[in-house]
Amino acid sequence: MDILALETSSPRGSLALWRDGGVVALEEFHSERAHNSVLFAPLERVLRVAGALRCVVCGTGPGSYTGVRVGISAAIGVSLARNVPLIGMPSVLALDAARYAICGDARRGAWWWAEVEDGALTVPPAAAALDETSARAGAWQGALFTVDAATPPFCEAVSAVPSAARLAELAVALPDAEIARLAALPVEPLYLTEPFITVSKKPVFA
Repeated sequence: MDILALETSSPRGSLALWRDGGVVALEEFHSERAHNSVLFAPLERVLRVAGALRCVVCGTGPGSYTGVRVGISAAIGVSLARNVPLIGMPSVLALDAARYAICGDARRGAWWWAEVEDGALTVPPAAAALDETSARAGAWQGALFTVDAATPPFCEAVSAVPSAARLAELAVALPDAEIARLAALPVEPLYLTEPFITVSKKPVFA
């Protein structure tokens, strides 16, 4: 059975259809802020060649707030239409390397850090102050990536893009019981910081 994967946490999104040990359909697209305008035509093309789906897997970030939500919404739609399980996976798992750390700008002076080994999180993504993340980067021995366009100011991280093909590869290795367990969990964006909400000033009337 096929596995459909969607990864939209970065400006370079992708879709992949996995069958019989490899990717049989791959679509890539680019959008800085409007994934909803570029996702659905590639998704339609992939679904045309899809057979019976074992599950749908979607990257949950961290990354583009809008991009992740668009990807999850599309994945929910396919899951409901095809009556198949939907599972979410952190997008940081979707890099083509065995062991690595990955960091990114969490905004408002914070930076996030995660560590991955053999397709599993050994240190889940979490935001911290620049000094703490810088210390982790300085002590890290191994491949170091960032999903940002520019490398962080405190380390020489290689820019990388999470891949739908890698998400599909990870999902296909899951036993049915694990897919069922993950499908029972809500698929939500991976938020690293609390929402930044401003309160408008009360108008002053003369």
